Amino acid sequence: MLTKPDHPTVQALASLKSNNQFETVCQWLRNTLEEIDRDSCVTKDEVQLRWNQGAAQVIRDFLNRSDEALNTIRKFQGR
Repeated sequence: MLTKPDHPTVQALASLKSNNQFETVCQWLRNTLEEIDRDSCVTKDEVQLRWNQGAAQVIRDFLNRSDEALNTIRKFQGR
């Protein structure tokens, strides 16, 4: 799990959202997440399953924080 980003980090995430290259990176992360989810369905190894769950949690958390960056900035600004 990622720590809660501070205001400058949220601003940076919001700024990155307007960059097409950043969207390419986010799409890669979404594809990776789908692959992890598929692999987790068939993984028998408990250690690998836990690793997959941790990786998926971090990727989801990053993507969610990135998607919510503008709303978070508005909250900081009292809007």
